[in-house]
Amino acid sequence: MSIFTKSMRFVGDLDDGFYDDERQRDVWNEASAVGFQLFIWASLLAGAVLPWVAGRTGSWIAVGIIVVYLTISFAVLAYSRSRGLDMYTSQKLARPRIALVVGLYLVGGAGAVVNLLFRDVGNGALLAVAMAGGAAIGLSCGAIGLARKRRLDREDEAAAEQAELVELDKEG
Repeated sequence: MSIFTKSMRFVGDLDDGFYDDERQRDVWNEASAVGFQLFIWASLLAGAVLPWVAGRTGSWIAVGIIVVYLTISFAVLAYSRSRGLDMYTSQKLARPRIALVVGLYLVGGAGAVVNLLFRDVGNGALLAVAMAGGAAIGLSCGAIGLARKRRLDREDEAAAEQAELVELDKEG
């Protein structure tokens, strides 16, 4: 078990006797998932609103919130991957919920960029809009690349399963 996995197990207190009961574990895992999703939405909403309503100070707070949000999200993804679950291959990324998340992230990021980098520069808003457009194009390319990777991973998995079935037929 890697240091990362051990650390995450410690953070989650996963070796506690509470997890010995399967129903308690399942209910707690569902409640934790709901809490994580609530954290995501609250963080993204705060990060999207603060730069626009609280100016420079709100932008710094939004940057902090978004950094914490991304750190926790990537830790969750890394832990699940370390346990053999790749969320990018097991769920559909092209759905309205993901588009809303990306939209909130971009609104908050654009607001923070405008307030922190371009507030005192002439045509700063135009530059920020151009950057947001570039970010949207980049994210679209990234989404297409992820979708392609997921499709290729599924095809590889199906080919491996087919090869395994052929091998079993030869043995039987």
